[in-house]
Amino acid sequence: MKKTFFISYLLTLSIIMGGCSFSRLKKDLQEQERLVRIEGEVTAHPATKAPIMVVLLTEDPLQPRVINYKIMRAPGNFTFFAEPDIYRIFAYEDRNQDQRFQADERVGKSGHIELTKAGSRADNLTIKIPEIPDQEIIRKIKGIRDRGKIALVNSRNHLGKIITLDNPFFTNEFAAMGLWQPLKFVKEVPFGIFFMEEYQATKTPVLFVHGINGSPLIFKKLIENLDHTHFQPWLAYYPSGVKLDLIADYLYSLLEELHTRYNFKQLPVVAHSMGGLVSRALINLHTKKSDPLFFDRLITISTPWAGHGAAEMGLKYAPAVIPVWNDVVPGSKFLENLFSQPLPMTNPHYLLFSFKGKSRFPGGNSDGVVTIASQLRPQAQNNAALVRGFDEDHITILKNDAVSKLLNQVLSHEQ
Repeated sequence: MKKTFFISYLLTLSIIMGGCSFSRLKKDLQEQERLVRIEGEVTAHPATKAPIMVVLLTEDPLQPRVINYKIMRAPGNFTFFAEPDIYRIFAYEDRNQDQRFQADERVGKSGHIELTKAGSRADNLTIKIPEIPDQEIIRKIKGIRDRGKIALVNSRNHLGKIITLDNPFFTNEFAAMGLWQPLKFVKEVPFGIFFMEEYQATKTPVLFVHGINGSPLIFKKLIENLDHTHFQPWLAYYPSGVKLDLIADYLYSLLEELHTRYNFKQLPVVAHSMGGLVSRALINLHTKKSDPLFFDRLITISTPWAGHGAAEMGLKYAPAVIPVWNDVVPGSKFLENLFSQPLPMTNPHYLLFSFKGKSRFPGGNSDGVVTIASQLRPQAQNNAALVRGFDEDHITILKNDAVSKLLNQVLSHEQ
């Protein structure tokens, strides 16, 4: 009976989520399993106030290549994913913030990181930045620069890139790829944090975070109605099939880089659906660090704070499991950890929920996609400065003029 129900349920799910192919998902998951994971920590003694550049490159003796890098506002933890290979990591103070190593900047390095077997990982790496610049490391970097491409030609060219919402990569086709084929999405689709205008220090940036199977395009009406004289929209775009802690960590690393560039003082976050879970995890990550907080006001819309029954059904019966389902299944470790620490007093939460629509799923009344009970999880309400409902469904709430008005009031501290 349950399997029969789930077949019809998947048909409904495919309509809501833009269509799916479990065979493609299986292939994508197999490719993901090949990736190696590199985790560690950068330390600096004495401490430094300069940003830290962490650079992952191949240990190819003929032509080393920069594979990825991370800019951190302070020493701390890092994570990289890559194809199986032999790697080395350099970490250095970027005192002049030009993303290039200078001989007077302190630097540390890892040893050889040999991860030639698919799915292998290196854990608990420690890269120490010493008090005095290490001349041996400096000579090695010079040698690498002479043989390979060590200069960073910002591979994150989609960080701060100016776009419009008409961008073809924001269409349903690519959003669905981000859910069902996240690795293919990463390889083929521009993603990151986009701008819609040149950065202006006189305007407060507002980060918009979409949900599952979504893109920034879903915020079109809210962005059109935004008070553009005082605020500038920043658009997060990511593959929504990936585990949520990885998405939060990825967005956090991008925001650290943007903060290093622009030193913005405040960053309100507007999130829809699962984007609210990502945003809360993102703020939790920032709260754990000792740096001054720049997040300021969290506005969530129709977020499944208690998870979604669709994920539970998917884990039980689907021929392949989208990684994010493990996080949004009711009672998941991710959801339980979400409220393990309160939001900072400087970062109030405004919880908007929708209640119109006939439920396609078991679990009670809903907005057509997410149950009202999940949207109004008690822990989420307890942390909220404002809870307000709208007689809209899961999507139309984003087009409601009253929501736009309330958003501008919250951003302007009028609510």
